Amino acid sequence: MDGYKVVLTADRTLMSEYNEAMFLGFSACAPANLIPAWLYFWLFCPSVGANEDGSAEVAPCGTRKIEAALLENGFKREDVIVAHPDHLHKVVGRNTKALGLTENDPLGMGPATTTFTQIFGGEAYMKLKFAELLKHPAVLRHRPKVIVGGAGAWQLVNDGVRAELGIDCVVLGEGEKVAPRLFEAAINGEELPPVVNGEVASEEEIPAIKGPTINGIVEIARGCGRGCAFCAPTMAKFRCMPIERILKEVEVNLRAGRQPLLHAEDVLRYKARGVEPNREEVIRLFKEVKAYPGVERVGISHFALSTVASAPDLVEEISNILGAGEEVKWISGQTGIETGSPKLIREHMPGKCRPFKPEDWPNVVVEAFE
Repeated sequence: MDGYKVVLTADRTLMSEYNEAMFLGFSACAPANLIPAWLYFWLFCPSVGANEDGSAEVAPCGTRKIEAALLENGFKREDVIVAHPDHLHKVVGRNTKALGLTENDPLGMGPATTTFTQIFGGEAYMKLKFAELLKHPAVLRHRPKVIVGGAGAWQLVNDGVRAELGIDCVVLGEGEKVAPRLFEAAINGEELPPVVNGEVASEEEIPAIKGPTINGIVEIARGCGRGCAFCAPTMAKFRCMPIERILKEVEVNLRAGRQPLLHAEDVLRYKARGVEPNREEVIRLFKEVKAYPGVERVGISHFALSTVASAPDLVEEISNILGAGEEVKWISGQTGIETGSPKLIREHMPGKCRPFKPEDWPNVVVEAFE
């Protein structure tokens, strides 16, 4: 095979729909010595489908965003492929100039991973599968420029680590604005900067996905703005996507047989004014997505306990719109307590509990779950 000029992919633990339970993806943090591979990849992390040409039927949302950014900035469809990691031999060839990898925890340094490995020892499946990508025979033979981005890219800023792994460029933060010029430079044989700080993209600069995503994830907002001390700076700017683009991405996923899963750091703050929920816009969002032709159910990725406690009526309204307890037995989302200590909240994340005070945090948690 001559290969594609640009190959985008992610490690095998990210190329799964986790038996339709997205948060089983945390199993990628589990040490390989804890769960036998045959059981892990069957029970927790079955593979997404792969097409005959080696492309993945669905892919991580971040990978799809980079794909869209390239296609909307002069790259030809025939030159770019989102590949299944088990089929790199079909897509990486002598014409391949750039290999783009989306990674969440490439060295196993994330909080969930270290919790597992410090208790049970060993190395996480995600770390092992990331290393496998870089050592793939087609990659070693044809030596494309390796560009890594994603939530775990910060682990790869060390020069020695990149040299050992064979990584040419690491993108920290958002990639939509910097990816086109980096991949163009790679195609032209130019030297890439070892570490690039991604530029914050506005709502208009974040492209709509061109292909379906894992579990039908649709990004409705990006950023947070609560200002926790340990968070990435690019999470500070809070932006919401227009409903028209959200519905367009819902349609892309529906065509692939995926029901929408709305993703944001806090879906209840869609079009919010500060930390106060914009009830009208949130309700409009859920009504329009639920009423879209072909939508049978709507999932939620994340929400903040402080928002729930400040707007319990909004939670009830959304539950009614989505048919919780009737059309579906239950609806869930991921949230974070982080600590039960008002002192730690005050020192490191006072914005997390707004509009409440740090000393209110334990009660906020209890009331929100109630």
